[in-house]
Amino acid sequence: MGAYAALTPVVSKIFCSSSQAVLMVRRRPPTVNGGGFVVTDRDQRVVFSVDGCGSIGASGQLIVRDGDGTAILFIHKKVKPTQD
Repeated sequence: MGAYAALTPVVSKIFCSSSQAVLMVRRRPPTVNGGGFVVTDRDQRVVFSVDGCGSIGASGQLIVRDGDGTAILFIHKKVKPTQD
């Protein structure tokens, strides 16, 4: 890469804190349409969750949700074009 690369944020500033926060990440067991991770604060409130690590569903796709369950980021594997 060059000396400088323009960075584009993928998460809004409203999800950033100006102070440090202690968070705990727990891995949920893989289930048919669940699994993933849950990030909680010291008061056990869900801050973020990651869904899409289940055994059924689209492979290589994850959804990051905020504490209210609203999807804020969709992550998927890049698909290589097939050559005919």
